[in-house]
Amino acid sequence: MGDLEEVQEQMKADMSALKEQMTSMMNTILGMKQQMESNLATAAAVSSVAKVGPTLLTAVHHPIPNMVG
Repeated sequence: MGDLEEVQEQMKADMSALKEQMTSMMNTILGMKQQMESNLATAAAVSSVAKVGPTLLTAVHHPIPNMVG
């Protein structure tokens, strides 16, 4: 019966390792999902600003110089 017990213990160890790997993979997938959601939110924000018009974007990045002097 010693062989059967060894096989059972090895199976338990293998199952434990698989559970740890699955947990790690799920955490990685959740992290990727959060990153994708963040990227989508950023893209939506940029898109909504772009819809305002290129004039606003130009003014924000290149302010009109003060000519009063």
